[in-house]
Amino acid sequence: MESKDQKKLHIAMIPWLAYGHLMSYLEVSKFLAQKGHRISFISTPKNINRLRSSSFSPLIDFVELPLPAVDGLPESAESTSELPINKVPYLKKAYDLLKPSITHFIEHSGVNWIVHDFICYWVPRVATQLGVNSVYFSVTNANSLVFIGSPSELLSNKRRRPEDFTVVPEWVDYPSNLAFKLHEMVTHWDCMDDEVSDFQRLAGAIQDCNFVTMRSCTEFESDAVSLLRKIYGKPVVPLGLLPPVSAPHQHGVADDRGDETWEVLRGWLENKKPNSVVYIAFGTEVTPSLELMHELAHGINPGCPLFGWSTIAR
Repeated sequence: MESKDQKKLHIAMIPWLAYGHLMSYLEVSKFLAQKGHRISFISTPKNINRLRSSSFSPLIDFVELPLPAVDGLPESAESTSELPINKVPYLKKAYDLLKPSITHFIEHSGVNWIVHDFICYWVPRVATQLGVNSVYFSVTNANSLVFIGSPSELLSNKRRRPEDFTVVPEWVDYPSNLAFKLHEMVTHWDCMDDEVSDFQRLAGAIQDCNFVTMRSCTEFESDAVSLLRKIYGKPVVPLGLLPPVSAPHQHGVADDRGDETWEVLRGWLENKKPNSVVYIAFGTEVTPSLELMHELAHGINPGCPLFGWSTIAR
C-alpha cells in the first residue's frame, strides 16, 4: 500500500481564462483525480465560482488567485467571454501579472507536475527552475498545432501577416488542405498582445515543457501526431476527445453525476447509422439561436430532420 501511495502525484492545472480552456482542463482534472492524484486547479475567483456551480468535483482543490488590475481591462472581467475581442490583450497582460503568485504556489505547495496552457508561456521555465515537471496541454487538435509549426518556426517571424496563414505550410508532409481564411486571422490579430504575441507564447510553452499533449487521438490524426513528434523533438501524447463524465461514482467516491445533456445526445447518436451525422462546432463562447441552427441544417441538407439540431441548440 505504501509503494502504491508513493506513486500518487500532486498536479497543478493552470488553464487560460477562456471557458473552452477552463472546461477542458477541468475534464482532465476529474480524470486524474479519479485515479487518486491530488489536483490543484488554479484560476481566478470568478471563474472558479462558475466551475463550482456547473460541476461538483469534491476531489479537486480549487485555488483562487485574484486577477491583477490592468489599465484598459474592465474591473469585473476575468474571462474572454466577458470582453470584446479588442480587449482580450489586456486580459493577457493581467494574466502575466499572476506569475509571482503562481511561482509562490509552485514553490510552497509540493507540486510534482504542472499542466499548463500556452498563454502562461513562463510557467514551464519557472517549473524547471524549481525542479518541477511540466506538460503543455493544448485544447485544440493535432492538425491545428501542426499548422502553427515548431517553436523555431513560431519565433522566426517568417509569417508576419495574416495572409501568410491562408496557405498550407511547407512542412506538412501528408495530404492536407488545412489553412485559415483571411478574416479569421485578421480577427485573431486583434486579440494578440502587442508586447508578447500568441506565437511567442506558444513557442515558449512548447520548447520549455517536458512533453506536449492535446485533445485528440491517433485514430483521427495519426499523421499529425507523428509530425508533431518530429518537429517538436519531444514526446507528444494525445489525451483523447474528453467526453463529459458520465459515471456517478469512481472508486467508491461520489463525483459528478455526469452531464445529462451529453447522455441525451449520446443516446441520439447511437441510434443513427454510421456516417449519417455531420458534426459542426461553433466554439464554447458562441450561442447560435434556434432559428440560426435551423437555417444551418437546411443549408447542409434541405431535407435534414431538425430534432438533433434543436437538442444541441439547447
